[in-house]
Amino acid sequence: MGLIRFLVLILLIWAVLHLLRGKPSRRRPSRPDSTHPEEMIKDPQCGTYVPRSQAVTLTRGGETICFCSEQCRERFTQNPALYTGPRRTVDIRPIAKKRKLQFVSPAPETLRKASDKLLQMMGVTAARPGDDDLLVEYDLRQATLAQIEAVATSSGLVLKGGLHGFRRDWWRFTERNEIENAADAGSGACCNRPPAKLD
Repeated sequence: MGLIRFLVLILLIWAVLHLLRGKPSRRRPSRPDSTHPEEMIKDPQCGTYVPRSQAVTLTRGGETICFCSEQCRERFTQNPALYTGPRRTVDIRPIAKKRKLQFVSPAPETLRKASDKLLQMMGVTAARPGDDDLLVEYDLRQATLAQIEAVATSSGLVLKGGLHGFRRDWWRFTERNEIENAADAGSGACCNRPPAKLD
């Protein structure tokens, strides 16, 4: 009789605990799902994929656009038609540029540091320091002369003025035109067609 009471008591304790805890759930406890990584967003300016949580955003026309960096957001805001137009991404080719920036009495160490900073920019493929200059090669679709000049001057370099200043103004002007023409390549504007061959 003592054994039966003991078994009934155990059964009763089990039933009470079962009722207090509620029905055991068949679902797994809520926790982050490691099988589904975070959503990756494509940067419309450079085509790089970036996790949504790390993206630099811009709200335009009620739509949030995600970028991989401040540089890409800045390039996009300067000429959004270049990146949102009807051209397919695979049809877009780089616009290669090579510019020699001249500085006023630069220290070799400052030129080297500026060169290193420029090489960290997206779109800059080369930055070779000379005696008083930097030879910079870049893709105009990803970086502009104005951005490159800003990085160089933030490194402590002073750009030469005079004729070199006029030349840089001309380069910036032609770059803006090239970007605008690339953004509207399908319009058939005269500057987008090669000249007729004369026989």
